[in-house]
Amino acid sequence: MSDIFAEVDAELRRDKWQSMWDRYGLLVIGGAIAIVLIVAIIVGYRTYQTSQNEAASVRYEELLQQLGDEESAEETALFGAFAEQENNGYGVLAAFSAARASAEAGDYTNALTGFDALAARGDLARPLRDYARLQAAIVLVNQTANADDIAARLARLMDDGNALRPIARDILALAYFTKDAPLKARELYSQQLADPDATPLSKQRARIMLSEVEAKLRPSRAPE
Repeated sequence: MSDIFAEVDAELRRDKWQSMWDRYGLLVIGGAIAIVLIVAIIVGYRTYQTSQNEAASVRYEELLQQLGDEESAEETALFGAFAEQENNGYGVLAAFSAARASAEAGDYTNALTGFDALAARGDLARPLRDYARLQAAIVLVNQTANADDIAARLARLMDDGNALRPIARDILALAYFTKDAPLKARELYSQQLADPDATPLSKQRARIMLSEVEAKLRPSRAPE
């Protein structure tokens, strides 16, 4: 994902705000899906050791082989069917993959429904539910949705100590900037610069964006 964000920074410098998000927003969804598998394995390590889930692992691998180069629409259907049949970690992974495939196909309604459903599942560990909220927010940014709807999805991720807070803040600040709410964007980017948990790359983006926010807030010169 670092390569993606490096290219995003180049786009920012050329002032292509909306085209930048259109180009990279869904790549964040696709690239970050690997995080789901990592988190699921860490959170549910013991569960994955049972013979039942070993069998599920085989079935999931068979599904991936079946998918091959299928289009996103077929991916959504196959991942969705697998998720309904598997009451285990691989079923959860398939549900995330189905929502991601919907987003990549431009079916934002189903993608949002899928991620929201995962975020609402009480049987999932909080890191997975928070990850689903993050992906739902990304889908909403791609939909050019109301910034308040995006903020609602990210509210829990903004808590102190949440590992996803810097990423959530980055997404929300961009949403406010594109929704012409520069004061809120400025506040969030300033917080990003002061956050010791934010990565150097995210702070670099915050500095770039702050300069653009200040430019947006600067009064326009009257025509001569």
